[in-house]
Amino acid sequence: MADQAQSTKDWWDKCESFAKILAGVCAAVGAIAIPWFINQYTEENRKSQVYVQMMTEREKSDTSIRENMFKALLDGYLQTLKEDVKREDLESFRKRIVFLELLAVNFQEFFNAKPLFEEVYEKLVKYRDVAKDESSRQAWKGLEKKITGIAKETASRQATTLNTIGDSVVFTMRRGEIGCVRLYEKMGIETLRKRDGTRFRNFEDGECLRGREEQNEEMAGAPTPLSQDLNGPQPFITMGYDKRQSIELRVAQVGEASVAVHVTVYADFFDRNMYVGSEPGRGFPVNVSYFDLPYMDNIKLADGNRFSLVLKGIYRGAGGDESAEADIEAIRFRNDFMSLRDRPLFEEMLKKLQQNPTAR
Repeated sequence: MADQAQSTKDWWDKCESFAKILAGVCAAVGAIAIPWFINQYTEENRKSQVYVQMMTEREKSDTSIRENMFKALLDGYLQTLKEDVKREDLESFRKRIVFLELLAVNFQEFFNAKPLFEEVYEKLVKYRDVAKDESSRQAWKGLEKKITGIAKETASRQATTLNTIGDSVVFTMRRGEIGCVRLYEKMGIETLRKRDGTRFRNFEDGECLRGREEQNEEMAGAPTPLSQDLNGPQPFITMGYDKRQSIELRVAQVGEASVAVHVTVYADFFDRNMYVGSEPGRGFPVNVSYFDLPYMDNIKLADGNRFSLVLKGIYRGAGGDESAEADIEAIRFRNDFMSLRDRPLFEEMLKKLQQNPTAR
């Protein structure tokens, strides 16, 4: 009995000794670890503050410079209009075009100069048409080509940027023609199949929705919820299919610098990768011109993405307006697109701060 009591006492002594040692070790570890964690938190917080401060100061400086430049350019353009409003000769229009080019190059992400471009272009066409001799007519044509060239170059740069976060397709259409643009991802369109097993193309001649009678028959045979008309077809949107977007274009008129089209948006439904059917959405007229800027002149789709139509060129044959062709680029891009100005630089700065915790 005495031996058992002694054994129990020794066990408690060992536990007490171990607890004292453990407490000492924990105290030592805590003395090292707690300051380390505090230091890490402080360092991360400091890096975030440095990043925000650098970004804020840069934005302030950049905004101030752009504000002064924009004011100077716009004041200069308005002053040119005020001085040359009565004479409006070739030289006055050259000055206006130079100012518009500077605005387009430096402020294309903040300022939509389309109305100014269109006003100058319309006046150039007017003076070209009333020119008394061929030499004057060619001079006015030269300015006309210059201003459309500036607009096309600006739109092309923006389209190139948007293509990095989206997809596009270029097609040619004439007056009275109908075409269907499939706004599908490039990778996804390779796997999608029509009912006959063939693949979809980014652009197809004709209407987007064909064989409506057959489609209505299939929809009528589908099960219908009790909350709907038992004799009516069930909408595809209630059946849990994957949805994608298409747009149908009807060319109404091909002008010298613009194309009038009627756009109808379609929702295309797929069961896995097999096409099931489409439902038409809203239709609206769109005037696609050389002076459209895809950054600003775009339309939001029901799935949250956006699309823009960019006029690449207009070509006229011997038949005049009837044979005129327009090259158009349709661009689909994500709705979360914002101005990409300086964003890569800020991301690079943040990465450097994260990789170098001792940076000051």
